[in-house]
Amino acid sequence: MNKSVQLTKEQESIIDEVGNLVVTAKPGSGKTFTVVEKIGVISEGLMEFQGVIAISFTRKASQELELRCKRKGILRKNHFFGTIDKFYISEIIMPFSKILTGKNIPLEVKDSFSDFPEYEALKGLKVDFRNKELQILLEKSLLDGHIFLEICGETAFFIMNKVPECLLYLKAKYTHIFIDEYQDCGEIQHEIFLKLVDLGIFGVAVGDLNQAIYAFSNRYSKYLFSLMSDKRFTHLEITHNHRCHKTVSDYSLALMGVPNITLEGESRVFKVNVIGTDENIINSIECNLPILKEKYGFKNNSDFAILCRGNETAKRASLFLKTENKLFVDTALDKSNSYWGMLFNDMLTSFFLYKKGLTTILDFVESRINEEYEKKRFEKGLEILTEIFSLEENQLGNQIDLFIKFAHLTYPEHKDEKICNDLKRIVENEQKLDSFKPATENEVNIMTLHKSKGLEFKCVFLLDVYKWILPPEGKWVTNEDYTQSLNLFYVGVTRAIEACYIMQGTMRYRAMQKDFWTAEESPFLYLNNTQLLRKDLLWKDELLVKQN
Repeated sequence: MNKSVQLTKEQESIIDEVGNLVVTAKPGSGKTFTVVEKIGVISEGLMEFQGVIAISFTRKASQELELRCKRKGILRKNHFFGTIDKFYISEIIMPFSKILTGKNIPLEVKDSFSDFPEYEALKGLKVDFRNKELQILLEKSLLDGHIFLEICGETAFFIMNKVPECLLYLKAKYTHIFIDEYQDCGEIQHEIFLKLVDLGIFGVAVGDLNQAIYAFSNRYSKYLFSLMSDKRFTHLEITHNHRCHKTVSDYSLALMGVPNITLEGESRVFKVNVIGTDENIINSIECNLPILKEKYGFKNNSDFAILCRGNETAKRASLFLKTENKLFVDTALDKSNSYWGMLFNDMLTSFFLYKKGLTTILDFVESRINEEYEKKRFEKGLEILTEIFSLEENQLGNQIDLFIKFAHLTYPEHKDEKICNDLKRIVENEQKLDSFKPATENEVNIMTLHKSKGLEFKCVFLLDVYKWILPPEGKWVTNEDYTQSLNLFYVGVTRAIEACYIMQGTMRYRAMQKDFWTAEESPFLYLNNTQLLRKDLLWKDELLVKQN
């Protein structure tokens, strides 16, 4: 290993570990960098005919990993870089189907079963991939020259179990298999990964702890968790956040229970006390914006974000803040954990980014459809998305069918009529649709904690960090509610790159009662002695003083 590379002790431990490994990483912790370094170390000890398997769940991510390895000079002809589907098709199905069937039949990848009703029943393999009757039908489909993309994982698993030569080939050629974003693994991917590990190929599963801890999608992260407790695997973490200022990162780690964290230098996390209500808090923020710009060297209002627990607080903050601001309200898509819900959310966000020249149609389609093996579907996706992104904003409401058509193309097995109705209500509501547009440089961002997921800002102000709100209290509150609230608070803190200000008033507004109540600090502010890792401030409401 090149010791001149700046590595943390956590990263060094991961790179030096020689056995099966599950790596969980926090956002901004440099997990891709660590994977590249580890592949580099492994490559140094490989025989000429050997390589590693490096799988990402999108073509764009796999291309990025391959490019980084190439830049470091560790790209070998026997390494495999690609999506999971590409691995199944190119390394298992294509070369070993002829041994299974006993015939050398040209195979062609099919995007869907729509033109092959006689094989429609094969969809059942996604539920029961060991079904003997369906496996007989699967073998017949291969004899007819068809590889159905929707069940390529199930097809690969079938061949691995029926053709010993397949396992011998994989064992001889590859020494390690890396799978990134393991929290998105389904059952068949998990089974194949473990089969390769049992074969003697070292397995390295890498998961995003932000997704795994919070379970915002709550789809398949159970497979990541199962590896973390699997005796065949060593579990190591990457906790250092390279994106946030160290004191912000350390505060967030302590919040989530990482022990023995001490303050080094002057903290960039502050608890700011303001006498009065949320209006007084917003006025105090307004007074301090020019001071903070000068202190941290910020140029734009969009470098700041005010994050709130709910829409009502966010709306009031936008109303009280006289500086130009952009209000982002939560929609049904923000809290959806369905495939179509997350897809529609990304489509609307990308629609407005595209209008500003900040993304491309090709990038969006490439991240969801593999052009190499799904050429027809890829071209159809480009066609549909081009039509959508060519629309004017006021035309979206009449073109919901285009969104649904793209969803059917991308995730045909996850049809969701409820989320389609939610999408229609959003695009027909000017305020909700406006929440998908990015702020201009002159506008302060105002949004909920849910809406801020995946975003980052140079300076963040957190509102609603009060008892009864974060976390909620009462007989109806479950452990899950508590955990979700802690996760949201963690998300809020880690949206801050340079500084985080936790705002505390003496009175809080109750939206349901439409009154004010004495504000009490959230117990999260003292969890794991985090009060030792921040600085307390008192801000005055200068604007109201001048007005009075």
